[in-house]
Amino acid sequence: MSSILSIGYYFRSYGFACGVFLLLAFTSHAQETWEKEREGEIKDLEIEITKERQLILPRANRFFQKIPPRAYEPIVPAITYDVKPFSYSASNFVPAIRPLRIRQEELAKLYSNYVSGGIGNYTSFMVEGNVATKRDKKKMLGADFYWRSFGKGPVDGDHSASSTTRFTLYGKTVTDAATLYGDLGYQNQRGYFYNYVSATDVNRDKLKQVYERFGVNMTVENTKRGDFNYRLQTGYSYLRDAYVSTEGEFSVLFKGERVLKGGNRILLNADVFLINRKDSMYAQSRNLVRIQPAYEFNPMEKLTVTVGVNLAFTNEPGVDGGSMKVYPHVQGRYAASDRIFFYATLTGNMDKVNLHTLSAENIWLNSNNLMLHTNRVFELDGGLQTALGKKLSARVGASYASLKNLYFYQAVRDEFDLSGTTTGIDFQKFDLVYDKTTGRINPYAQINFAQSDVLDISLRMDYFNYQVDVVSYAWHRPTYRTDLRVQYALFKKIYLQAGFITQGGMKAMEPGTGLIRTLDTAADLNFKARYFFSKQLSGFVQMDNLLSNQYPIYLGYPARGFQALVGVSWSL
Repeated sequence: MSSILSIGYYFRSYGFACGVFLLLAFTSHAQETWEKEREGEIKDLEIEITKERQLILPRANRFFQKIPPRAYEPIVPAITYDVKPFSYSASNFVPAIRPLRIRQEELAKLYSNYVSGGIGNYTSFMVEGNVATKRDKKKMLGADFYWRSFGKGPVDGDHSASSTTRFTLYGKTVTDAATLYGDLGYQNQRGYFYNYVSATDVNRDKLKQVYERFGVNMTVENTKRGDFNYRLQTGYSYLRDAYVSTEGEFSVLFKGERVLKGGNRILLNADVFLINRKDSMYAQSRNLVRIQPAYEFNPMEKLTVTVGVNLAFTNEPGVDGGSMKVYPHVQGRYAASDRIFFYATLTGNMDKVNLHTLSAENIWLNSNNLMLHTNRVFELDGGLQTALGKKLSARVGASYASLKNLYFYQAVRDEFDLSGTTTGIDFQKFDLVYDKTTGRINPYAQINFAQSDVLDISLRMDYFNYQVDVVSYAWHRPTYRTDLRVQYALFKKIYLQAGFITQGGMKAMEPGTGLIRTLDTAADLNFKARYFFSKQLSGFVQMDNLLSNQYPIYLGYPARGFQALVGVSWSL
């Protein structure tokens, strides 16, 4: 092996030396040739390279020696395998997972109690408040109080004063099956007959009229709405005036529905009024029972129809056709599109009239008036209701009613107080007069705009036309009325309210002379602003009759002019 390496090394060294020698010789010869060419002499040149030596290497032998296999040696002792069945039972794994809980937000503090008070012109004061229990889904108790007093009025100072007082205790309890409401209340309405004539100074106590009401009500209804829903209310109210008039009213009202398959419903409304009235000339027991069964169904898509009858029972004398009355009741509503609805109603009923309703309407009512319920023989009402976008809606329609025993107020004068005692003072009061048959036409239009809790605008316009039979005119009934209301909230700090109410066209006959007068148009612009200093404390300014228009609602009794009230409210 070493000899092979030496021969290779010698061959490489000898070859390298020959190469170098030839390169130097060629370079020298080329340089001489180039120099001769520079001198202009070019001669023939021939180079011959002769390789005479041949290197022959002997063949090398390659030797391979196989490694012999290792002799087999048996394993002692011999390996044996024993396979046994394997059974494994793991216990149930119940991971203790603790879900991530979002921190529950605390409920905002509920200010269910508040008191408010104010002072204004006409020696007026106002106090109102409410006290109630805090949040509780099962029960609630509370009390409400309101008092508004005017020490002076539009005529003769304190001889035209007035006041209203109201106090109510109320409560509610809720179970899985039913919800029970209850209230116990007292109301005092005080005023004076300030349209009077007297030759001497008048003690204003002789002009005073007071209506006091005591009432209790209980209501029960199902807590969760289902296939059968009901509401039952029963109550008793007692009224008395400053003289000899009293009236007690026991009432039961029921409203129920049964939902059938397909969404159809069976409806039942019923009420009972047992009225006992006593006066210096009357001692009446006036009962009124009304039952209104109906069936509501969908005869075609987008059309809802209600068909039923209204039954009325009364014991009043002189009612045409006897004590029982039957009226039709048909109502339909058709959705022409998602935004346009047509509606129509044909109905009738006996409308309750008693001292409770009349005294709340006209405090200058005379005593010993004959009282009759109004027989609404039929009333047809129809129109169009549309939604002009998500915020704007409108309604346009008209109604016609045929009425029997519709009451009107007729001014009278006498020198007797309400107990029948001569006082020497010429009072102006109001008697009730009835028309045998009256037709009433009432076209109307209404528009509403609401933008969340920020802005709310509503406008209602009505026109009335009365076709009277026995009386000359529809005394003290307006021929038109408009009611505009605006509410606006600014930054949840300032709340503004404004209203503009107008009505006119009322006719009245002066007592004694028989002169027919058209009362001045009543136009009342009012405004109220409230600013919240905090969630608990706020201040308010309320202004009524900004136009200072001493319009009369009833002949000889003008309203107060501009009225202002400033006050604060505190929530607890």
